Amino acid sequence: MTDMGKRVTIYDIAKEAGVSAATVSYVLNNTEGQSISEETKNKIWHVINMLNYKPNVFAKNLRSSSDSKLLAVCTRHNGCLGKAEFINFIEELSLSLGENFDIVFCMPPFGRIPNADAIIAFNVTKEIFYGIGSQNYVPLISVNCLVEDKLFFQITADFTKLKLKADGYFKDVYSFVCLTPADEALKNQIVSIFDSVIFVESGDSLPEIKVKNMLTVNGIIAEYFKLQQVNLLYENLYPPICKQTADCVHKALSREKFDIHSYKV
Repeated sequence: MTDMGKRVTIYDIAKEAGVSAATVSYVLNNTEGQSISEETKNKIWHVINMLNYKPNVFAKNLRSSSDSKLLAVCTRHNGCLGKAEFINFIEELSLSLGENFDIVFCMPPFGRIPNADAIIAFNVTKEIFYGIGSQNYVPLISVNCLVEDKLFFQITADFTKLKLKADGYFKDVYSFVCLTPADEALKNQIVSIFDSVIFVESGDSLPEIKVKNMLTVNGIIAEYFKLQQVNLLYENLYPPICKQTADCVHKALSREKFDIHSYKV
């Protein structure tokens, strides 16, 4: 990683992106007649953002300095249950961020988000995540999506730790009941960790769930089953997830040097 204390050059960009300085120059100047793949272009732009490199060609487009930062949150939820969980996330995130942040919500189709200082992609597929990144060259943070890319921060629940807690609490057979993740890799990870998993697609399916012991991380599911004949363990993960997300937002905007990009909470 480049030392953030010195002036960043196109040679630093080239080294970090694994391309030549000429390729970086071609991308910066939108030089025609060059066979540079879109994947390479996107990687260069993300490295430019990560190292906070501001070429003069963009000076006229820079926002005027302001204490307030604009944070865009992109999500794609299905039905009322997903919407309720998204609202819970936003409320906790607002508390964790503190002052000087304006939050805008973005729903699909996702395109260019003008004036955003940073973007959080919440519970989206990996394909949608990279689709957002391909059109917006600002810090992009993944929440509840397994991106596993050093260019981006990633925050997910630590399901292994959660299972250990539930094993000790129930000391018996139990089911992990949760809303279906948008990201298939995250869904597969959950299935690989817990012995019994029930994914919830909509509120209509809740009355059909018949279990004795239940673990959930979704407040809307916990609200429904707390009055039922169920031994319920509800672990509210949004406070620690949002606290870590807010920390990553601040790090990304300050362009701090970081070695860890993936967090489990």
